Amino acid sequence: MARKLTIAGLIGVLLIAVLFVVACGGGTTATTAAPTETTAASTATTTAAGPATGEPIKIGVIGSATGTAAPAYPAIEKGLKLEVDNLNANGGINGRPVELIIVDDKSDPATAVSVATKLITQDKVVALVGPLSTPPALAVEPLAGKYEVPIIRWDTPTLDSPATNAKWGFIASVGPMDVANALEKQIADMGWKKIVAAADILPPNFQALQILQQDAASKGFTINYLKDTWQLDATDLTPQINKIYEAYKADQPDVLFVMSAVTQTSVLTKGLKALGVTVPIQDGPVAGHPAIFAQGPEAVEGLYVIGAGVLNPSQLPDGFPSKDVMRDFVNRYTAKYNEPASLFAGLGYDSSHILFEGLKASVDDPAKIRDAIEGIKNLPISQGVVNYSPTDHSLHGGYNSWQVKNGEFTFVSQLN
Repeated sequence: MARKLTIAGLIGVLLIAVLFVVACGGGTTATTAAPTETTAASTATTTAAGPATGEPIKIGVIGSATGTAAPAYPAIEKGLKLEVDNLNANGGINGRPVELIIVDDKSDPATAVSVATKLITQDKVVALVGPLSTPPALAVEPLAGKYEVPIIRWDTPTLDSPATNAKWGFIASVGPMDVANALEKQIADMGWKKIVAAADILPPNFQALQILQQDAASKGFTINYLKDTWQLDATDLTPQINKIYEAYKADQPDVLFVMSAVTQTSVLTKGLKALGVTVPIQDGPVAGHPAIFAQGPEAVEGLYVIGAGVLNPSQLPDGFPSKDVMRDFVNRYTAKYNEPASLFAGLGYDSSHILFEGLKASVDDPAKIRDAIEGIKNLPISQGVVNYSPTDHSLHGGYNSWQVKNGEFTFVSQLN
């Protein structure tokens, strides 16, 4: 099914790329239980029919309503709330509802520490979710360790700030190492031997290309990595398009890797095709979003991207681990919010269900919650399957190959 965007929805999703920039570089509200469609994934955490009515289980959410991460945050909160409301409407945990106490870290480390301290010491939450960007997350994680409260982080790991090894911290997002792994699988599957590549300033894009450059010889391909990046607010991409095209003419590659933010994907792809590029164009995970159709589906027709199952779950093959839960989630998300479910909405889903697995073990003992999260095995989420362990609190894999055909993302293969 093709993804349709309203004007309001498009304006919102065009801002999402800022998350990956802040990954490098207030008030509280509580959810209310509203009856929603029951899902197989959510009912697995419930123990009673009907709405939960017991004493609330308090969860602290360190959001980013303001600051540099604010444009990317709303879809995460919507996905998180949707799953918590669904859980509460169907019995909660042992009859007790989950209450989200949401605070604004202003995308600032000092503010994040302040609001997290209040959540732990005054609000008495049993777990934390967030923050969205890496500097606040790195500031808060030691605090979670100090008070022995588990934290499920949303920030994207980078090569400079790898996934956590902290006892009380868990990562709910996938970083450049796994992007590179997916791209290398795509290269092997497609039989590409010669690559010309360029990227913007987003870590999942340019750092993945750095890894590909290091691995090229051992993996049996060559890559001409054009290291001149471009900013996310660049309005004239002609110099970048021309430079990529000149390398294309000189090298005669099998494929172009043009790793861009969703806001610039259609401009780059359309511009390169207009100059005469005929080889496939491969983009990264940030371009896996319906907003790339902003200039019309024809601008990105044939483009390859890597992305999670939430991108178009109806296209996933039967038996795919997360097909059923993602199809159900996307249907409910779209019905409630009248907008497509993006990778960020999927992140809200993922973190909520990781949390639910912890709460199954205990609703009031943070240590038992932590241990249960660490023991998660084979939990299907939008980013693949969760398999934590005592030595690895990170997510790995979860990327698929998609190709744009007739205005929709068409599943090609599972990559990692």
